[in-house]
Amino acid sequence: MLRVAFRNLAEHKLRTALLGLAVVAGVGFVTAAYVFTDSLSAAFDQAFAAGAEGVDIVVQSTAEPESTPGGEAFPRVDAGLVETVAAIDGVATASPFLQSIVTLVIEGEERTPFGAPDLGISWSGSGYFVVQDGRAPAEPDEVVVDSASAENRGIVIGDTVNIAGSSRAEPFEVVGTFGFGEGGSGFGATFLGFTHQRAADLFGIPNELNSIEVVVDEGADVEQVLAAIAGALPDDAEALDSREAAEAQAAQLQEGIGFFNTFLLVFGAIALVVGAFVVYNAFRVVVAQRGRELALMRVLGTTRRQLMWSVLAEALVVGFIASLVGLAAGIGLAVGIRALLAVTGTELPDAGLVLSGRTFAIALVVGIVTTLLSALLPALRTTQISPMEALRDQPEMRRIKRGWAWIGVILLLGAVALVGIGVIRAYDEAAITGNTDPLVWIGLGCVVAFASFFLLARALVRPLLGVIGRGARSVPALLGRENARRTPRRTAVTATALMIGLGLVATVAVLSRSVEDTILVALEEAFTAEVIVQAGGFDALSGIPLEVADEVAAVEGVAEVARLNMVPVELPDGGGASLAFGVEPETVELAIAFDQVDGSFADLGLGTVAIQRVEADSRGIALGDTVDLTIEDMSHPVEVVAIFDFSGGVADSTSYYLAYDIVRDLQEAPKDISLAIGLDEGSDIEATSELISDALVEFPGAAVSTIADIVGQVRSALAAVVGMVAGLLLMSVAVAVVGIVLTLYLAVYERTRETGLLRAVGMTRRQVRRMIRFESVLIAVFGTLLGLVLGLFCGWALSVGVVGEGIRFGVPWVWVIAGFLGALAAGVVAAVIPARRASRMDVLAAIAYE
Repeated sequence: MLRVAFRNLAEHKLRTALLGLAVVAGVGFVTAAYVFTDSLSAAFDQAFAAGAEGVDIVVQSTAEPESTPGGEAFPRVDAGLVETVAAIDGVATASPFLQSIVTLVIEGEERTPFGAPDLGISWSGSGYFVVQDGRAPAEPDEVVVDSASAENRGIVIGDTVNIAGSSRAEPFEVVGTFGFGEGGSGFGATFLGFTHQRAADLFGIPNELNSIEVVVDEGADVEQVLAAIAGALPDDAEALDSREAAEAQAAQLQEGIGFFNTFLLVFGAIALVVGAFVVYNAFRVVVAQRGRELALMRVLGTTRRQLMWSVLAEALVVGFIASLVGLAAGIGLAVGIRALLAVTGTELPDAGLVLSGRTFAIALVVGIVTTLLSALLPALRTTQISPMEALRDQPEMRRIKRGWAWIGVILLLGAVALVGIGVIRAYDEAAITGNTDPLVWIGLGCVVAFASFFLLARALVRPLLGVIGRGARSVPALLGRENARRTPRRTAVTATALMIGLGLVATVAVLSRSVEDTILVALEEAFTAEVIVQAGGFDALSGIPLEVADEVAAVEGVAEVARLNMVPVELPDGGGASLAFGVEPETVELAIAFDQVDGSFADLGLGTVAIQRVEADSRGIALGDTVDLTIEDMSHPVEVVAIFDFSGGVADSTSYYLAYDIVRDLQEAPKDISLAIGLDEGSDIEATSELISDALVEFPGAAVSTIADIVGQVRSALAAVVGMVAGLLLMSVAVAVVGIVLTLYLAVYERTRETGLLRAVGMTRRQVRRMIRFESVLIAVFGTLLGLVLGLFCGWALSVGVVGEGIRFGVPWVWVIAGFLGALAAGVVAAVIPARRASRMDVLAAIAYE
């Protein structure tokens, strides 16, 4: 039976190749996910291990980085611990280390919230950072730059650059470049090294450190010194072996980029599901077409089990070959991702490609198991073949069982119910407020909806294709339409593969357009100010110096400036971490637009709070109630003096507002989060914003934007994300098109004698090609229609789950039209090979074919 399986594969090379292609894409994504992340893990491990060689012990905070919204990205310890650690027996040196976000000013560069950050560090002269050219900083006005950023941003030793920390920009001379271990890249970020005291002044952190790097005396026992240091530290600090600390730092970075792994695995799973439909359909058709051959084998003594294993053997060979090809494709994809990130400025540390045994095994298992499972039902079909039944069996002409259609209807009703539950819940509290439960219900409903359409598709083939192909007038078109209608199972499964791919693309497009329209309209309505000033670059919540507001207020054309600041808080009753924003009661309506306010912001002051209505309703809070907020581990009971709704009909997770002066007193290093600027009547918005930018030239960390600028930035970011996701999803559409090619190729093989008779009675080769082409287009359009219907439904539902009651449903008509045109093009392309084969048949040989 193995010889039979290999003979069938060898005799149908194109079919075998197309079957393999249906699996390659999924295996490729899975392989790329593991190769990419394994390679990065190895690179980070090597880099941090190299950095740990010059340090024995690291003292750092016990807090987790960014453990709360707006929390400290780089947890710190008391600077006085340096003296404590240095005084312990066995300690040779104790070097303080600081890091913080700064702003490097490069003329002509535009800072956006979506770029990599500039990170300032205090140069300790040991460990992870290694000078490559020039020398280390020795004077307060000197700086070293990581070599990759120096090259990318056109900085050379001897240049003078302006750098801003917690206040105004100051000039620094570049005296050297450095790398990380043996490399020069910092994952796209720019690293700038200063003397420690200069870094502390620049960052505005005079009394704290991020870590202390300890080198022990020669001959001292590291474990004993480590234990002694640990015993001398307070509860908020810990001492770690440098190798353990390096592993922890590498693990944090790897966790941060772990989304690449998940991202690629999701697309791999989608491509595999689509490929599974293609493989299943192909083997089902092949088994049906080989009915006579299988019956004769039964007559000759072949058992049912042997027939089944012959089909599974073919699937095993196809899966094995496809897995190897997918493995190679995945390695290429991982290399391409790295190259793409390098082009965009995110150059990663390189330790070479890592193809682990686990990755190799997973690729083979995923490809082979997917293929075998897809071929299992067709293989089991062979066990039902008896010699006499197979000689007269025409499985594709059997009636469609209504039971499957009824199951599809029941599933569809269930999907609607699940989505309905999610939508109703989202109207009360959507994902934008922090509650993701509605999205879970809606997501489950959408999965069930896709399953229901798969079962309903076979019942819809004949009526829908009759409607879609109603315009057919020529004989080839009529025959093509009837060819597609007379095999509803085959057509439905083929179209379902396309439905899944296009349905997901449409879902993403509708979700994006709806959320974009809703958020951008709400954004425009939420601000009454004409101009906004906030932190530019990577971290919009990093804040701007308090002096900025005074500089802006002095600009000609500025009528009023409303300040906003922020402090992390712990919510009562185990509500978790959040942010409390500070507003000035007299200018709050310039900073924020409200639909309705119960109570008054004028009463905001010491011991009071204003709460967004969605938060108040979810916690049962009313005017006059007392809420216990925890700030810096201290309890602050505050009375609710205002409950409000934002303009635009969209609620978000920004729920608690305190008085500006109260928040400023609670901040360790007072900063404003943003400024809302009102202009004099008749002032030109663009001209005045330029004047404000000129006035803030010494504060490069402050970005001046009009509302139109902010809307444009958000729109561009969303478009980039949607384009990337849709582009990857189109890989599954390409797999579905392969399925159409394969199905039509098998159909042409099945209809050999019929095609010969048509040619014998006068049908030309061109007409044969038109017949196949029209059938292909009908299948593609049928799958596209199902996918668009699902995409519109799921896109709308998910949009409501994200935004809630204020959703503005938007249909991306460009995507819809492109979907139809793409279906037509896919149908034409998919028909090329089958139509060519059908039109070139020898008429007499085709008529004699059995």
